[in-house]
Amino acid sequence: MDPIGVYIHVPYCRVACPYCDFVKKATRGDAPDAFVGALCREIAAFDGPDVAASVFFGGGTPSLLTPAGFAAIMSVLRQRFRMDNPEVSVEVNPDDVSPDRLDAWVEAGVARVNLGVQSFDDRVLKYFGRCHDAADARRACEAVASRFENWGIDLIFGGRPHDAWGETLAECLRFAPPHVSTYGLTFEEGTPFWKRRAEAIDDDIGLELYREGDAALVAYDHYEVSNFALPGFECRHNLIYWRNAEYAGFGPGAYSYLDGVRARNAPDIDGYLRAPGAKSESLRLSDREIKVETLIQHFRTRRGLPRADYVARFGATPEAEFAAPLAALAARGLIEEEGDSLRPTRTGYELNNEIGLAIV
Repeated sequence: MDPIGVYIHVPYCRVACPYCDFVKKATRGDAPDAFVGALCREIAAFDGPDVAASVFFGGGTPSLLTPAGFAAIMSVLRQRFRMDNPEVSVEVNPDDVSPDRLDAWVEAGVARVNLGVQSFDDRVLKYFGRCHDAADARRACEAVASRFENWGIDLIFGGRPHDAWGETLAECLRFAPPHVSTYGLTFEEGTPFWKRRAEAIDDDIGLELYREGDAALVAYDHYEVSNFALPGFECRHNLIYWRNAEYAGFGPGAYSYLDGVRARNAPDIDGYLRAPGAKSESLRLSDREIKVETLIQHFRTRRGLPRADYVARFGATPEAEFAAPLAALAARGLIEEEGDSLRPTRTGYELNNEIGLAIV
């Protein structure tokens, strides 16, 4: 059995960003000890695979974990899972970067830090409702780069003013991070930004900004629709998702995909503290659903879908069941053959949702 990915959801934030629809709760201080205890109990009680290739701390704001709390979680993870040189990643807010937390992450075995910079323009950061400013972001980039070889900057385009995007990209490049993620701003139902959805940029401007990022980051491998990396710095944990492989999620609202079953932890944070790991949904996927998701996820990546990998997993080529949609996508110029692989074209990256819709 292949090693799985492990996702840890930390739902606490100093400020709840108005565009975010993840499970979260505002807190004035650090992530509470009661949450750390509940999380450790859920991990220790996990009844599933025992070999992990990666651990990803997401949120919320994982950098709100105290050094002691982070160490406690890593300790129980190492007791529960066998890990051989795992990729341990943590998402970090720039205003949480401090010498003691940097020391704690290094000591705990963190291999990779993702900085949620979002923009290097104070006007855009204010629009996003972020609690750091551009100066905080610059200081955090310098501090993280001095301690970690493997680190990345997360950016969002589509905020106001949207013409600040070019300078944010240029400033990002000045720090030379080995990994960069660029995401378009979304206005999700249930968030404060939903009421402001009339402010969303139109599709043509969004495409221009996406292409601007692609052009600015030309020295990187654009290895996934929204992700760029220097050779060897691809996010190993996220590649598990994009190959539709197995992962276990811990924390309120976290998803797992194991043995053909997708399950979600109950998203209520107070309920989680009382009953960590209780599920709010669990669905066994059909063989066809697994195949559909395997195609869709692989077509998010530049490498695409090697036929040999698909045949090894399912016993037949993708054309055996999906000949018509694959031919239609190729005719539209959204996917192409390269060697024995099917992969998205540049247009297929830009219109990636169209690929998923055609396969479904």
